[in-house]
Amino acid sequence: MSALIITVVLGIVVLYLGFLNKKAILSPVAVAGLLVVLWFTSGEWNSGAAYFHDMVVFDNFSVAFNISMIILTILIFLFGMDYYRTMEFHVSEHYALMIFALTGAFLMTSFSNFIMLFLGIEILSIPLYILAGGKKYSYRSNEASFKYFMLGSFATTIFLFGIALIYGTTASFYLPEIEQYVAGCNGELHPMLMIGLLFVLIGVAFKIAAAPFHFWSPDVYEGAPTLVTVFMSTVAKTAGIAAFYRLLGMGLLPLPVPLERALWVMTGLTLLVGNMGALRQTSFKRLLAYSSIAHSGFIMLAMLSQHDNSASTLLYYTFVYSLAVIPVFIIFILVKRASNGLEQLSAFNGLFREKPWIAAAFVILMASLAGIPPTSGFLAKFQVFVLSIGQGYLFISLFAIVMAIVGVYYYFMVIREAYTESEFAKPIVLNQLNAALILICTLGVLILGIFYRAIII
Repeated sequence: MSALIITVVLGIVVLYLGFLNKKAILSPVAVAGLLVVLWFTSGEWNSGAAYFHDMVVFDNFSVAFNISMIILTILIFLFGMDYYRTMEFHVSEHYALMIFALTGAFLMTSFSNFIMLFLGIEILSIPLYILAGGKKYSYRSNEASFKYFMLGSFATTIFLFGIALIYGTTASFYLPEIEQYVAGCNGELHPMLMIGLLFVLIGVAFKIAAAPFHFWSPDVYEGAPTLVTVFMSTVAKTAGIAAFYRLLGMGLLPLPVPLERALWVMTGLTLLVGNMGALRQTSFKRLLAYSSIAHSGFIMLAMLSQHDNSASTLLYYTFVYSLAVIPVFIIFILVKRASNGLEQLSAFNGLFREKPWIAAAFVILMASLAGIPPTSGFLAKFQVFVLSIGQGYLFISLFAIVMAIVGVYYYFMVIREAYTESEFAKPIVLNQLNAALILICTLGVLILGIFYRAIII
């Protein structure tokens, strides 16, 4: 709980630094504050503390995911030192809104009551609606913010309606009590409860861009400021996945047969839409948006397999995925600047000739996203397939493997562009901090793959 309070205070401090025109120290203060939050969060391991009449429970599951999200936010803020270098106004608001969104993410990993889940989702989402429109004079940014807000509002409405129906049937917001009620029904659930559970699952599925509730993702990823896109595709996605798994594990399993079938169909559709949609993209940010949708499908496969190792597999998958995405976006910003704002795949042309070591790192990072050994991305997908096949879900597992092979094509399509000669000289300006971030994340992607492989062998 101390970590949550410190995070809120940190967001307020960062806002006041903006009022005092202390732009130069915004990122260092934010990073230092998050390191303090990381220290307090680590101290909650094995504590199992509950607050607000057990509405919030900081168990090892929530602590592990919170540590992951804090580390990712620190990396994003370090990238922000260069990203916001030329931005004169509202920088503190950007940092503060991401910190406040992080507090919502903490609630999403630790709820045991539907009210806290709703608060967590909204505290995470509202800052992101604002941040998506961070480029005030950009039509695409305004459009992204408006679409995200409107679709997010509809998703919230459906989610709240589902909570109301569940409460009307079970007379409780607490997941353990709802789980007992569902277990006592012996599979014969009241239709109102069934619809309520479906609506709640739809609301959470929207947050992780699972098909067919993914339509917001490509437009918002493309239109939002790139740093905000990075935050949404890493921290916000991790929070949504943790909330989805906690929702299933604490209150809804075993699922009624119709809902279980609906989620399996959603998983297959997410894999199909994400991978096939990415094949048609020429915009790099839209390609990564569809890639993110595809990864949601693999993650849902692990969630629905429900094994003792599911939680650790989800944590590993989301962290190594995010660890690869952050430096990929840093490299994208570098080539975008060098190509006068070009966001198409051709912006990577000439990267190998200009910066060979960055091109090599880019290959490793994209290979991890594609699931190529010996990267950690390969081990993450491998563990998902082990779980699903071990639980007897052979058909959907084979389909996921085929979709993973399709994914290799569009990731290597981007790599090909990086090794294609450019007609124009494009000097890439790289500072030491960004170089260090790219190097650290690339080594992390490799080391985590080798280390995890050594454990499972």
